[in-house]
Amino acid sequence: MSSQTARRPEPQRTTRPARARSKEKRYSRQTAHVEARRDGKPLIFGWGGHLSRAEKSRLQHRAIWAMTILIALIIVAVFIGYWVNLNIITPSLPITSVDGQQISQSEYRKLVALDAQMTANKIYGVHGLNAQRDSLQKQVAAQQTIIDNETNQINALNKQLQATPASDSAQRASLKAQIAAAQAKLQDAQKQHDTLNAQYQNMLQNTIPQEEQYYDQSQVGNDSVQWLQDDVLIRNWLATQSSSVQAKVEPTAAQVNKAIADFKANLPTTTTYSQFLSQDNISDADVYAMMTLLQRRQNMQNYLASLIKSPAYQVDVRVMTIDTQKDANNVLQQLKKGGDFAALAKKYSVDTATNTKGGYLGWIARGQYILDEADNTSGIVDNWIFSPQRYVNEISPAINENGAYHIIQILGIDPSRPIDSSTLQALKNNALTAWLLEQKALPTTKITPVNQTMLLDTSNMPPGLPSSPPGQPTPTSPLTGGAP
Repeated sequence: MSSQTARRPEPQRTTRPARARSKEKRYSRQTAHVEARRDGKPLIFGWGGHLSRAEKSRLQHRAIWAMTILIALIIVAVFIGYWVNLNIITPSLPITSVDGQQISQSEYRKLVALDAQMTANKIYGVHGLNAQRDSLQKQVAAQQTIIDNETNQINALNKQLQATPASDSAQRASLKAQIAAAQAKLQDAQKQHDTLNAQYQNMLQNTIPQEEQYYDQSQVGNDSVQWLQDDVLIRNWLATQSSSVQAKVEPTAAQVNKAIADFKANLPTTTTYSQFLSQDNISDADVYAMMTLLQRRQNMQNYLASLIKSPAYQVDVRVMTIDTQKDANNVLQQLKKGGDFAALAKKYSVDTATNTKGGYLGWIARGQYILDEADNTSGIVDNWIFSPQRYVNEISPAINENGAYHIIQILGIDPSRPIDSSTLQALKNNALTAWLLEQKALPTTKITPVNQTMLLDTSNMPPGLPSSPPGQPTPTSPLTGGAP
């Protein structure tokens, strides 16, 4: 009989049906991979069908953020570009140029701001023309009060005199003396009244209206751009001069600061200096730079005026002014054949001031033709007349100036001829204007036309500057009793 070892029975495993296990596997797989399931739908333009929902969602979020950032960058770039164009590019664009040196809109705008306010100060400032007018008005009224009082006193004294007995000679003599003194005072008050009233009426009807004609956008703009052009010519010329000449023309800091102080002191009571800077969008440094330009201009006028003295180099000339180049060439041909200048001037010249005299102008100094004949508009003829190459009996070509043709003959040259006092003073007063016209008439000077759009651009015009001057006021009757 074989022996057998006793064994502990193994525990029985609970088994589940195969169908249940299959369902559990499918459920587990679906739960684990539902987010990664592909739905086959494209994301954009037919692309993205191979992506899961989670991947599509991530791409969409990234795209939204990228687009938001891109739009924000574009907006910032537009604002930066606008600011750069408005404050850097556009202001730097030239409004004109002189001998290749550009004058920017920025410089023009700053000078326009200062010029406009200086013109306003001249009329409406604390010490301006309106204030001077009001002061004259008060003085006229005060004199009228004196006239009225003295008249009443004289009438009262005359009544007393009439009532005084003829036998009272001492009283009558006293009254007559008082009447004489009152009449003298009345006469003096009347004289002062009439003088002051004439000044007041002239201020009211002429001086102020004429100055108001200069207070508009066109006048201020054209003055400013011309002064900027002139300053380039002055500075270029000054660079070639000695240090002593430069010291006479270049303004010192003290001179500029005094001019600015005077400018501030004459601002209208309704305006402060800080308000002026803020409203015109300029800085104190801008005012200093533009005031330096104006002081340099004034110094140049003073220096050039100091050079004009008597006696001076003068030329004896006669001239004819002809409308067309064809007629001018015809006259030149006749002169070359021995034609008589005076006879031809009487026949062809349209200058009524000289044609009856055969074109004779007489002895003139440099700048005199510009002042008397060219009306301060051109220095072309003046440059030809006073060129060192001129000689006696020389006849000029047909010189085109101000739309007409001029033929000049040199009759005599005097290196040192006296100038009468009135002509000398006129030449001194006009020294800078004549010099600038002569410089501009040189063939080497190149000035580009002013950009008319920039000239009156609203961004260059100060606020409140009228677009046109006011109308002329109706003349008033002389003041009586202090009434305007």
